[in-house]
Amino acid sequence: MAKKHTSVEIKIEAVQQILEGKKSVIEVADDLGLHRDTVNRGVNLYKENGEDGLKNPNSHQSPQSKNNSQKVRALEKKLKEKELENEILKKFQAFLKENE
Repeated sequence: MAKKHTSVEIKIEAVQQILEGKKSVIEVADDLGLHRDTVNRGVNLYKENGEDGLKNPNSHQSPQSKNNSQKVRALEKKLKEKELENEILKKFQAFLKENE
């Protein structure tokens, strides 16, 4: 069975309905097709951390942060290539000094 992902906006609305007494945890759980323990966990996370508590840390990155990650990887690769080139040049210099 695939995991069901609920958007942060829906989670916030659901938690607010519970906290304002408009709906019970069971009603919200039924509406969203979730287990009541999952909804209770969301309420507790919201109480502890606000809206950030409802964000999934494993969710997909935004296009901008994904682009930044790609740039970082490309720069790290380029850095490793340059470090390797420097090592080769240092060894070549040492070789030339030995054969003078």
